[in-house]
Amino acid sequence: MRLTGGLGPALTPTSLAERPIPALVATILQGRYGTPMPGWQGMLDEQDALWIAQQLQRGFPEVKQP
Repeated sequence: MRLTGGLGPALTPTSLAERPIPALVATILQGRYGTPMPGWQGMLDEQDALWIAQQLQRGFPEVKQP
């Protein structure tokens, strides 16, 4: 729940800073082939995925490190 990676890469603002928003949106909607990351296109539209990508790059939800 710290977004630092587990089954996949970290989703921290630092790790996502260099990723273009359109690439993050595509990953959210289409998933990542060969990984456990499913595509969410059936449940989210592009605006929803855009909002999620923007929030992750900004650091939401705020994750407190131990």
